[in-house]
Amino acid sequence: MGSENGDSVEQIAILTPRLIIIPTPTAISFNPYRALYSDLHATVDFCQMGFGHHFPARAWSDEETCDVIQARDIERCWQRRGLGDFAVGLRGPSTFEPDNHSKQKGDMTILKGNDYIRVAGLNNVHLASCEWVGYAGLRDATTTSMPPREPGDPVLPSWVEMIELRYGVSPKFWGQGIAQEASKAIMQWSIDERGVKRFIAETERENSRSAKLLQKLGFTLSGTNYWKEPSELEWECAAK
Repeated sequence: MGSENGDSVEQIAILTPRLIIIPTPTAISFNPYRALYSDLHATVDFCQMGFGHHFPARAWSDEETCDVIQARDIERCWQRRGLGDFAVGLRGPSTFEPDNHSKQKGDMTILKGNDYIRVAGLNNVHLASCEWVGYAGLRDATTTSMPPREPGDPVLPSWVEMIELRYGVSPKFWGQGIAQEASKAIMQWSIDERGVKRFIAETERENSRSAKLLQKLGFTLSGTNYWKEPSELEWECAAK
């Protein structure tokens, strides 16, 4: 997808049995996805579970939502490493079917080029009308979410071993395995396409829901202190 540094982002779609997953440099143009993203961050339960009490819920305007996605994800993540957030939508029982030429691996299919255009429609018209339910993302934590390193801190491994997994799903879809299905797909994609060697994550200590999800994905408690937040647990998972 584009160059190694993310200077350009090729349009792709990842299909899983239930989901269609699109990089946010494409999905930012979809009004329904921006509305969903804004609604998530205006929902108290979502913000408290995912970010803790230090991230208050607040309704963003559409302009603010665009600015946040552009600055926080596209510029800091996709343009630097060719990794970032993906919009997660529902496929429906018979929508977005791949053909025999699409690249398939396990339970996911990657659509590129003409295959992508065939599914997405002219100017992504088919994708824009999807029911978007959340996001799942991968980012180099050393250049995004981690605090600056200080004298005496251990030397960090290569960035391909410091890829942070993040996800967020609308509360009305909680408990349906959507975050797990989407995360598994983008993790495999990043191993195959970006050479990722290790994943990390952090959760609020009381967020047992995310802890169980990470364990299902193969994560274990790492004992690291990358984020230096006593209220958080840190996790890791070697690429397979």
